[in-house]
Amino acid sequence: MQKYTLYIKDICKSHDKTITACNLLINQYKKYPDTYLIIDFSDCDFIYPDYAILLLCAIKYIEHVGHIVTGTIKLSKNRKVVIYLAKMNFFAHLNVELPLEIPKINKNNAVEIQKYTSENQIQVLESILKVLRTNGSINDNVYAGLDYCFNEILDNVLNHTEEKVGWVVAQYFENLNSIRLIVCDFGLGIHKSLNQRYNFTEEEAMFKCIESGVTNGKGQGHGLYATATFTKLNKGWLSLISGSKKLNVNENETCLDNIDHWQGTCVYVRINTNVEVDYTEFTSQHYDYKKQVFENLFG
Repeated sequence: MQKYTLYIKDICKSHDKTITACNLLINQYKKYPDTYLIIDFSDCDFIYPDYAILLLCAIKYIEHVGHIVTGTIKLSKNRKVVIYLAKMNFFAHLNVELPLEIPKINKNNAVEIQKYTSENQIQVLESILKVLRTNGSINDNVYAGLDYCFNEILDNVLNHTEEKVGWVVAQYFENLNSIRLIVCDFGLGIHKSLNQRYNFTEEEAMFKCIESGVTNGKGQGHGLYATATFTKLNKGWLSLISGSKKLNVNENETCLDNIDHWQGTCVYVRINTNVEVDYTEFTSQHYDYKKQVFENLFG
């Protein structure tokens, strides 16, 4: 039996480093299916939940292709990160029981790591929006824009996976006036999904997927365009991760980076809750989306 140690300190620095670590882990199981995995939390005192869910999704992919993942969690002296991830359901999804007392998560600040389908997509969206409604005075236009874009993101990821299952986590950071959300899967990926209808190169597919009207035929091709537009206006950040490419979108530029392979699609957004955005820039011109949102909210 091969032993393989994954150091959390190595993945808590960036999405790119996390993707690299996940790719190495997947290749390890391809070569040595009986690998005994050691997840080592030594020398790690902070991690964003979007990094953790990428690792979880990679492990779920390994299990999906038929491997049994067994191993050990190596705790550090500083157990703050472990307790945080436990509250966020990271270990529960790995079927790991920790010898620690785990406090309940504050659902007013975060949406824990969870699997979702079309059946509970609206409930997941509502839990994310509840975090925004509960924390501070978010601008009504920003709230309406987030309602629109987050629903489109959740729907878009399901649109790109044959399994019709996605993984999601979100956290609001009050000191930064921002929310981080990531939705990911291990399905077809953007390139293969769009090429059910087009004949794009992988690079073309990544740029085209944020253009209005570009779709694999299962949607209107508006969700990622709206999210990219919102992100730019909000001075936030959007990353689309799929295959060997990562498209980064912000107010200043849209650029494509090469990354280690990711099986599926990840959509990461960081939105500033205190930067106003005109939601009519990316919603339908035929009806007032904010009016609909607040009518639904207040009945």
